[in-house]
Amino acid sequence: MATLADLADRAGQDELLQIRNDLMTVYRPISSDDERLFPLRYARVNPRRVGRASEKVQRAARRLVTPTVLVLPDGPGTASVLPYDLLRRALAAKGLDVIMVEHRGVGLSRLDAEGHDLPPHAMRMREVLEDIVAVLDHAQVGEVVVYGCGYGAHLALALAALHPERVASLVLDSPFVSAADEACAQSAVRARYWDGADPATDTIAAALRRLDESGAVDARRAGPVILAAHEYGGVEDVRELVDLLALGRGQLTWASLWQALTTEWLTSTRFVNEPDLVARIAHTAIGLGSQADGGPMDPLLLAGEAARAVPAFTEPEIDLEPLLGRITAPTLVLVGERDLVTPPEVARRVADAIPGARLLEVRGTGHALLDAHSQLARIAIWWSAAGAHDALLERAEELQDLPRTPTSWALTHGLRLALAAERYSPWRLRLESARSRRAISRLDPSGRKAAKGPRL
Repeated sequence: MATLADLADRAGQDELLQIRNDLMTVYRPISSDDERLFPLRYARVNPRRVGRASEKVQRAARRLVTPTVLVLPDGPGTASVLPYDLLRRALAAKGLDVIMVEHRGVGLSRLDAEGHDLPPHAMRMREVLEDIVAVLDHAQVGEVVVYGCGYGAHLALALAALHPERVASLVLDSPFVSAADEACAQSAVRARYWDGADPATDTIAAALRRLDESGAVDARRAGPVILAAHEYGGVEDVRELVDLLALGRGQLTWASLWQALTTEWLTSTRFVNEPDLVARIAHTAIGLGSQADGGPMDPLLLAGEAARAVPAFTEPEIDLEPLLGRITAPTLVLVGERDLVTPPEVARRVADAIPGARLLEVRGTGHALLDAHSQLARIAIWWSAAGAHDALLERAEELQDLPRTPTSWALTHGLRLALAAERYSPWRLRLESARSRRAISRLDPSGRKAAKGPRL
């Protein structure tokens, strides 16, 4: 049986395809000007069979009554096959026919027919969109219910605008439309945690400015850490972290968050998240990181640094802004109330621009409900497939209280445990603080020296 290490080569991937009966292959041109073919993979899970009807009868019944759902996760580096096995099976158990496309340049769609990485000229948004259409054709599906999250919502919008005949209904989770949305996120983080424009965070912002002045925190590199703490734990956990820093503690938690955001083996995992080949789509075709400015509390800092490895962004390959008004599919927009990656104001603008679109803001939740609040995401898919967006919104209050995913829960409570350990274990803190100073000096490439204590 193929292991994850073996899957890196073509033989290992072929073995996996033989083992699993939910993985399909459609051969696609590498690009519009390169007619060589490469194997594009996709996963399809049909509804569970009911009763003793023949397979032929059941196939006919599925064509008549079973909605087909296309799920497009965040990315573009996020794989769709292995990380989302449980999601597909949960949806199939509820009677849905589920398709997820393994994005070109990622996971099982990373290699060409000879087993080499796809070339840079294969990484174009137009090619990705045509990959999706080719998968639907190969699967013999006319139209689908589309659930797109983050970058996946960007693809879902492009599909609905440019191929409206293929989209029966649309769920947009934490939608991203253009590089201007990142500027909105940048402004939102700074307003809350640097300018102090929000009464709920004005004291946190004042404390961060003092920490920067004293040399305890480098505000030019603090944005990604503050954003991560906000996404995982919310305002109160950011407050706890900043309070600890003001007391001379908190450095270990800060360094751990920075390490999780920047260490290669944490940010790039084969068949889970592979940002290297698709960096041209992320940064050159869409403009992720193009708004980074190096100023204080910039949440785009790391994306801006990653963007330097590929040609600079000049204009979007597919400009979605003027296309939103052309979308005719019934649309539900979902956004987490505390999302600062694609803030609620972006979701509201998208909902206003699409005729008839409805909006649901989910309290106590950050970016990407598909990953952080998957029970709610699954319900949104089921109800969208039934054409019942309005009925779902009528039950919005009880949906808000559904439990978060185990991964999201673990990240939140891991952050809170780390903060509690630093507050209540001073002797342990002294030991770990010395280690964190050394770690920070290795992890922070800015080269700035601390005036007083470690400069985070």
